[in-house]
Order: sequence, then C-alpha cells, then structure tokens
Amino acid sequence: MSRYDRHSFPFSAIVGQDALKTALLLNAVDPRVGGVLIRGHKGTAKSTAVRGLASVLPEFDVIEGCPYGCDPDDPRTWCSACTESGAKHARAQRRPHLVDLPVSATEDRVVGTLDLEHALKKGERRYEPGLLAEANRGILYVDEVNLLDDHLVDTLLDAGASGVNVVEREGVRFQHPARFILVGTMNPEEGELRPQLLDRFGLCVDVEGIGDAQARMEIMRRRRAYEDDSAAFVKRWEAQEHALTEKIKRAQHGLSDVELDDDLLFLIASVCARIGVDGHRADLTMARAATAYALLREGSSVTAADIRHVAPMVLAHRMKRTPFEEDRFSQEQVAAMLSDPAAGDGEEGASDAESPRGSAGDGNTHLEIARTLIEGTVADGPDGELPTSMSLDLDRVRRSQGGRRQETTSDDRYGRYVRSEAPRPGDVPDIALDATIRAAAPFQSSRQGDMAIRIEPADIRNKVRRRRVGASIVFCVDASGSMGAQNRMEIAKAAVLELLVDAYQRRDRVGLVAFRGEAADLVLAPTASVELAQLKLRTLPTGGATPLAHGILKSLEVLQRETRRNDDIIPWLVLVTDGRGNVGVDGGLGSEDAKSAAQRIREAHINTIVIDTTHISRSGSAAREIAQAASGEYVRLAAMDGGALSVIVRERLRTA
Repeated sequence: MSRYDRHSFPFSAIVGQDALKTALLLNAVDPRVGGVLIRGHKGTAKSTAVRGLASVLPEFDVIEGCPYGCDPDDPRTWCSACTESGAKHARAQRRPHLVDLPVSATEDRVVGTLDLEHALKKGERRYEPGLLAEANRGILYVDEVNLLDDHLVDTLLDAGASGVNVVEREGVRFQHPARFILVGTMNPEEGELRPQLLDRFGLCVDVEGIGDAQARMEIMRRRRAYEDDSAAFVKRWEAQEHALTEKIKRAQHGLSDVELDDDLLFLIASVCARIGVDGHRADLTMARAATAYALLREGSSVTAADIRHVAPMVLAHRMKRTPFEEDRFSQEQVAAMLSDPAAGDGEEGASDAESPRGSAGDGNTHLEIARTLIEGTVADGPDGELPTSMSLDLDRVRRSQGGRRQETTSDDRYGRYVRSEAPRPGDVPDIALDATIRAAAPFQSSRQGDMAIRIEPADIRNKVRRRRVGASIVFCVDASGSMGAQNRMEIAKAAVLELLVDAYQRRDRVGLVAFRGEAADLVLAPTASVELAQLKLRTLPTGGATPLAHGILKSLEVLQRETRRNDDIIPWLVLVTDGRGNVGVDGGLGSEDAKSAAQRIREAHINTIVIDTTHISRSGSAAREIAQAASGEYVRLAAMDGGALSVIVRERLRTA
C-alpha cells in the first residue's frame, strides 16, 4: 500500500498530464517555487494528481510532539510553544501532510481559535490549531479555489507571504510557522481568481482531457484495476513511487549547490520585463523553478533549456491582459523568445563555460539572446490596466451568500468576526466566547458550580460577522436603429465592456439582454463566465424598431429568477437606451408600456442605472423619464467615450 495514504492513487500511474506532474514535482523539490494553480474542466485528474503527490514526498525531521511540525534545525521558524520550551528538542520524522481547505471553511477553522472546552473547564486560555497549522511544511489543497470567500483569501495571502500565522483574538496571542505548498484547482467556467491571489501561485498549468483513444483506454484500465483492488494496484507501482521519492530527495539536497550564472539571470529578467509582468515574483519563481527542473533531470547546472521548460508555467497566469483580450504574448511566442539553438537540448553547452557576460557580437551567449529579445520588434498590446472597482456601502440585510460586491452582516457562521451582541430568536448559534465571559465575570462570586467560569444563558453573546455579498448584473442594451449612428453603438458597447471587466474582477454573475425589432432576447443568462458575454456583445446585430418595454420586462424576468434562485444576491439592471420605445406590449403604446415596465422594476426593488445614448441634451429626455419611473440613476452619454462613461457609472454605484 501507499506509504502515505492507502486510498491515494499512485502518482506514477497517472496517464498523461505531463505539465501538471512537472509543476507539482518542482514544488516538491523547492516549496519556495510558490505552489501551483491547476485550471481545467472536471474529470481531468486534477485532484487525483495532487493527492497522489503526497505519497511520494520524502519524510523530514520535526520536533517531537509539536503539532505544527517545527523544523528542529531552524529556530527562527519555531512556534511559540517550541520557542518557550528551550533550545533542545527530541527529533522525529514524518511525511508532509496534505490538508484540504474546503470552500465552506470558517475563519476559525482555518487560522485556529481558543479551545472553548478547556477554557470553561480549567479557566485557562489554550490555542486550538487550525488548518494552517496542520499544513505547515506540507500541502494546502484548495479545490475550486476561485469560489473561496474573500476573507479566507486574505488569510491565505497573509500567511503565505510571511510564512507565519499570527492569531490575536479572544485574549489569545499565538503564532506558529505556516510554510506550505499552496495547490489550487479551478474550473475557469465557474469564475476567475482575484489578481492578488492569482499572482501568489508560482506556477499555473491548464489541463485538458486526453483525446488519444489508446491513452483513454489505458486510463480506464488503470482506474478499474485500482477500484477492484487498490492495495494490489498500489503495490504494483511501489517501486516507481520509491524511485521518484529518492529522486525528489536528491534534488532537495542539491538545491544549495546549484547557482544561476549572470547570463541566465539576465535572460530571465529580460523576458519578464519584455512581457510586462507586474512585480518581481515571476523572475524569482522562474529562477527557482528552473533550478528545481535542472535537479530533477539530474543535471549539474541550469541551462537556458531548463528556463524554456518552466517559463510557460510561470508566465501563463501573469500575462498582462484584460479579461476580454488575447494574451499580449502567447505561450508559443514565449517559447520562441527563449529558444536558442546554441543552448542545446538541455545538456551543458560550450557557451555556458564562456564569460558570464559574453563579448559584443558573440551571438552564442545568453546575454546576446536577452538583448535580442529586448531590442526586437514585437508589437505591444493595449494597456493591461483594469478599471477601479465599483463598490457599495454596507447594507443592513443579513445574508448568507458570499461574494465581492457589497459588505453586509452575515446570518451564518461565515465571515469576519467584528463585534458581539445578545442572541435573538432564530439566530444561528455562534458564541463569542470573549464577550460571553466578560458578561459573566461580574457575577462569579454569587454563582455556584464546578466550572472554572460559571456561565448562564443570559450571559451568552453571539458573534456578528461581516462578509461581502455578490450581485447579479443584467445589461439591457438597445440594439435598434434608434441608437443613431454606428459609432454611438460602439461607444455604448465599449461602456458595457468596461463594466463587464469590473464585474469580471468582482466575480459577480453577469447577464445580457438585447432588444431590437419586435422583441427582446436573452443573449446570455447570468453567469460568472463573462468572456461569453463579451463575445455576444461584440457580434450583436443592430437595426430595426425599439421594443424597449420588452427589454425591460425580459431583464426583470431574468433578475427575478436570479433572486428566487438565491435571495442573497443584489440585483442590478444597467439599461443602455435613448428611452424612445416604439413597440409596445400586446399592441400597446411603446413609450407608455416602457414606463409601466420601469415601474415594475422599482416595485421589485432592483437597483437601476439608465445610460442615455442621445447626444443632444433635452430637458424632457425619454431615458430620464424611464430612470425616474424605475427610481434609478440617470447618466447621459453626450460626447463621451465608453471608458469615461464606465467611470461615471461606477461612481453612481459607489454612492447608491
């Protein structure tokens, strides 16, 4: 059976997905590479590969009895308990832990909290470790990491950046090392990651299903064999697993013996600068990953070929782009930039023995390659800056669904603890121990019992938590001939695209309704995959009559369906029109039916912004009347472009 988990599918038995296995092994050799983000559809062995990795990781020394697995040779990283107990500790060995962090985890479970039972029985404060403690020097695995709540993302960022988890709450201060390999899997169709977390992953790989029939047959054979007799199947691969473990161990021991020469460092820096990645994390990651790759292939030094192998994994998620534009540089272009015939096929070439900076005109040095990359003619793409985010003030309705759009008081056990209050009928029990003890403290002298702290029901206080809730935003676009000249439609499209970029960053659900001719069409049902919305908008046909009322009613129908599905979301309607409807409902008047439809929007308590596409200021604007009927915000397009308009709309949303 596997030496780590008898239920783990052997890592060596996974068919295909070479880039995925390479990325995981690079992190196994050097955890400072920074983890790996695995993007792909369901059923592509993402989780299987991660769980299998744990069985091939070598054992390491720990301080015996330490729940955090502190390194006995590195006192700087010890937890508070090991530091206080002195410098000499008994040693033990264990394997790295694979810790699952579910998207439904609470903050207390992740970072740790006060041991409630011990406090009540003994009257002593004792820290109860969380998942970050268990993951120290191991693997922290987050399936569907793109669905993780904001407050947990922030916690992971803080711990990952510092390597230490510091807990200060309920009168307890404790710190322990939290150095882990962060592995996340996600399906891009379910939404993207915020840029801050995306950049924290050292490597990124995209996995797809295998198309070759022979390989798919082999996958079926191995999986069926594992399910029929997992012990026998694992035994069959035990030799390969052991050999891989030894290979990782040798590579780990050789890390301090391998250095990158100045030519290679310059090559890495120049490529990252030429592509325009933000910050310096990509440079550092590429250097460490190339070193780990060289050691895995059992080379004695790093070559340009090693950099060429790891560069796509380092840069795949760091290409500067907007969500609706092609990458400024494709992976093929990156590979071409790093290609060097003189660098060989991974073996140490003669050029590596030359002077590290090379001489002028020597085309065989890495320095000359890098200079060629910098001075070469490559067309720059558009600026990758994303617009400032739109946000709302805190609302007063308690919600349970997490999101990014608006901060609200949570009615469940998720979110950040901000204060306490006496429980109310129907509240979910979520005891605030510090506040409960403070409430009970004045009455201890008059209470009898065998508990260190005697608490009665009247003393109980609940935690009040805050989290962000999401929004469903429907863009209702007038695609009729009444929009005027074609450039007006292009401006309206550009404005909607800018808003969609913002929604993309905020992980909201976005839908698109277009009305023209005799009816309105739901072009895209609300979804987190806003790339599809952008594609539909770019190919949106124009011309014909203006069934404005139909567009509003269709948008209302979509948003009401969204709130029935999840009553915690915040519904938003962004109506792009000149307000002049000429097609009514069931033979009615277009303008009057549009106002009636707008009133229904108001009655449904849907937040509305009306973007007036007329370029002439009129005191009696039809779009303004629609906005008034809907109790919404009104913005006139005038002589603006789409970018300027999107800024105005976001300002309206901030002050709503």
